[in-house]
Amino acid sequence: MAARPFAGLAAALAMAALAASACQTGTRPTASVPEPAPGQQQAARPETPPAVRSKADEPNTTDGIYTARQAERGIGVYNRICSECHAPADWTDPAFLERWEEASVFRLWYWIYERMPHGNPGSLTREEVTDALTYIFQLNGLPPGPTELADDDDTIDDYWIIWNKP
Repeated sequence: MAARPFAGLAAALAMAALAASACQTGTRPTASVPEPAPGQQQAARPETPPAVRSKADEPNTTDGIYTARQAERGIGVYNRICSECHAPADWTDPAFLERWEEASVFRLWYWIYERMPHGNPGSLTREEVTDALTYIFQLNGLPPGPTELADDDDTIDDYWIIWNKP
């Protein structure tokens, strides 16, 4: 049987006309769902929706996104600057952990960058903020890895904060 090249075009024009008339009349067009041709099977529809992905499934802080050396530098930042107002327990407190759980690493990084230290907000360098943040990760038992956490926005934003591996 020869192919009918204009059959698809005619069907598309008919659907467009139905849609246009529905817009003018305020009613929804009715369209029938074509039956599969004999010998063809309909695509199976999933009975359950796909599993919801968690942020723990994405690159996150449990993946070793900083180095031990970087966290050591963070201890230095803490001792020089942060210790005037903060105790390490501030950053391991359940309320702190809950506040930042499943937030982007960039969100916490930027919060520190924009607001700290209290007496001179915005005075920390990008490296100091990143190092202090990795110290916070270390305090909370997050594993170090082979590569430093970079201090550019795009790289920092690649990760989610997950405090405990699920």
